[in-house]
Amino acid sequence: MELLIPGLILVALMVYASTRIKKTVAAAFEAETIETDGFVIEKPDGFLSVINGRPDLEFEAYSREFGGESSPEIKQARVEIRRFENSHLDETVARIKEAADVISDTPEIIDQRKYILIDAKKIEKGIALRESYKLAETASGVYELKIIALAETNGDISRKIEMLLSSFLVK
Repeated sequence: MELLIPGLILVALMVYASTRIKKTVAAAFEAETIETDGFVIEKPDGFLSVINGRPDLEFEAYSREFGGESSPEIKQARVEIRRFENSHLDETVARIKEAADVISDTPEIIDQRKYILIDAKKIEKGIALRESYKLAETASGVYELKIIALAETNGDISRKIEMLLSSFLVK
C-alpha cells in the first residue's frame, strides 16, 4: 500500500509531462511568420523551423512528412535561406545553373525589387529532387531561398512550397 500513492503520483506526473510535450511539438509545426532584419517568410503548418542549425543558413526548416516507399528516410521538403555577401544576382544564377538541370528561370518584380524564380531538377543519392529558388539582390549581397523537395510530392506539400515561394520577401 505504501508504494501505491508514490506510484500514482509518478503516473500522474508522466501523463502531465507527456501532454505538455505533445502540445509543444504540435505548436512547433504550426504556421508562423518568420521575420528577420533581412527578409520575411510565411512558414506553413507542417514545417518545423530548425533552431541553432547550420551556421551558413539564415533560416532552415523541413516538412513533417517523409518520402514514400522509395525514400522513407528523406523529408518531403526542406527549406534553406542563405545570404551571399558581396555577390550579384547574375553570379548566383550562373552558379545554380552549373549545379542543377534548370527547367525554368523567371524574373519577377515585387515592390520595385527584382526577384529571379528558378525551377531545377537534380538527382541526389539516386533520388529525383525538385529544387525551387527565389533570389533577390540587396545592397550587401544576394538572398537565396532554396526549397528542396522530392520530385514526386503530394498536392499538399506542393501547395505549401508555392506558399513559401510567394511569401518570401527581402527587406
